[in-house]
Amino acid sequence: MSTRMARSFTMLCTMNHAESSGNDALVLPSEQYELIVAPVLQVAAKSAATRGDPELYNDMASMLALMAQVQALAKHYLEDHPDTPAELTRAIEAAPTSVCTMALQRGELSPAQLADCIWSLQAAAKQLRTAKVLGPEIAAMAKIWKLLRSGDRPAALSALLSSTKDIVNAIDGWEQRRAE
Repeated sequence: MSTRMARSFTMLCTMNHAESSGNDALVLPSEQYELIVAPVLQVAAKSAATRGDPELYNDMASMLALMAQVQALAKHYLEDHPDTPAELTRAIEAAPTSVCTMALQRGELSPAQLADCIWSLQAAAKQLRTAKVLGPEIAAMAKIWKLLRSGDRPAALSALLSSTKDIVNAIDGWEQRRAE
């Protein structure tokens, strides 16, 4: 992970954590970043690009996939590491929102616009959970987690890309059904 990326992600974990608790900065160490965030961010950006948008932050379905997949990997990480220190647990739990914040910042939004976008993403993610739109797509993350843990990054990225496509298609289909 680049130093600039690490600084940005630390800052975003801090911002998201500060909004919720007012405490000190949260730091997601590079080992956890590389397992939980980096592969999903890479694939989500690729997904947005293949859908015709060179910037991830402009593709709501890819942003929701990013949030859901990071959340799933964070859950698997914490299940595999039940003795994770509290501060690291909070940083891992903040990762889904933090990575979306990081992606949205590329759009050079004002702080108020950024907060609105994050709120909208969280509200949309809640709607997806309530409507049970992403059942099997999120269940597939267990296999991806095992591939990442085993160090088979090429296979993990391939499976992650397939999962991302499935999530984006499920979201697009749900949106289309809602519009009818």
